[in-house]
Amino acid sequence: MPVTPEELKKLRNALGLTQEDAAKVVHVSKRTWVSWEIKQGLENNRKMPEGLIELFCLKSNIKYKTVDNEIHIV
Repeated sequence: MPVTPEELKKLRNALGLTQEDAAKVVHVSKRTWVSWEIKQGLENNRKMPEGLIELFCLKSNIKYKTVDNEIHIV
């Protein structure tokens, strides 16, 4: 299953990162990161680009796999 806003938040919390710290990992603003954690279907929700999900995983030592051009956490 692709990375959902809820899963992204769980990953960030498991790493002990604030939203601002996580945003810095992938070189975006805190506001952008917050928009990725907003529940799907709600106003201001944005999907985190696959390349940035991969970058976050690589820099955070999170195991993942790519299926149909989507990142899946292992």
